[in-house]
Amino acid sequence: MILALEDTLKLAASLFPPALVPPDTQRALVRLAGALPPVASGGAVECRLGDDPRVDLLMYLLAKEGGPRAMLRRPARENAPAWQTVRSFCEAWSCEGSLLQTWVPVLWLEFDVEREDALPAPLPFPCVDRHLLDAFPPGPQDSATREVGLQVIRKAAALLLGRPLSAAAERAMIRCIECLPREGRALHVAPLATRGLDAVRVVSTLPVDALPGYLDAIAWPGARPPLEDLLASLFPRTGHVSCHLDVTDHVEPVLGLEIYHAPGDPRWEPVLDELRARGACSPEKAEALLRWPAEAIVALPHHRWPSRILGTVGIKLVLRPDGPLLAKAYLGFTERLWYASRDHFPH
Repeated sequence: MILALEDTLKLAASLFPPALVPPDTQRALVRLAGALPPVASGGAVECRLGDDPRVDLLMYLLAKEGGPRAMLRRPARENAPAWQTVRSFCEAWSCEGSLLQTWVPVLWLEFDVEREDALPAPLPFPCVDRHLLDAFPPGPQDSATREVGLQVIRKAAALLLGRPLSAAAERAMIRCIECLPREGRALHVAPLATRGLDAVRVVSTLPVDALPGYLDAIAWPGARPPLEDLLASLFPRTGHVSCHLDVTDHVEPVLGLEIYHAPGDPRWEPVLDELRARGACSPEKAEALLRWPAEAIVALPHHRWPSRILGTVGIKLVLRPDGPLLAKAYLGFTERLWYASRDHFPH
């Protein structure tokens, strides 16, 4: 269901714990969402779990709901280069039978909220795994499938950059994908030009026990002991892990690791306890995160019908060579119509 993110965010905002998204921040995010194209299938907020109060906004477009065509039907009022490349990507994405249409199920747009009086440029994160939304996970990738995936990644990165990748950056990026184990796969690729970086972020998933060997194979320059300690304490019962790597002409030392469980899953408590012990999450934010719902019925005074909000939650841990462990929470929200009984249907 394609909606204006502003409307969905107003519904979800009533559920945001104030410790994570204070009321003033909620209002600022709603104002920002009102300036965005009304083409979202859902969204998320990114909250730092330490002392940093900043909250960023994300939205996503689904191919199966016509997201790229909805973007193209809207007049091009955003003139920033990042918006122009998003539209170019959507043009290629909507072409019937194209590689992008076949392989890309969703496009995320992230907005770094640093000033309330300016519309941030979008940071686009296309998903390059055509099986991401499947009910069952796919099997291991063979070399032919991985080669087609690389074609998709090159095409997506070039469209969103507005130019091909440099030869050195492409070689480093390809190495990050070719060195994945057969059980691993690339999930997202994102040019970081919006952040002033001549780099590409590669997000992949692979078995947890294969991660150290994979990082060795791609010559990741980060420190091993902090990583091994983190894997032992926070991923002991997790089969796979998603990792974020920034690539220039080499792999950068910053490493992101994702943890995803359903809201309310009992596995969140030990994770948050560990993050509190490490100083990466405040007690108030840990408690607030545990209250984020998997589903809620929200009725606003000016709405005729109540709406059902479906919630997701994830945490990204960021290992940096020059700073302490950073933890961010992603509160996802999607709106669905809801009728409590037959009496709610219009006659």
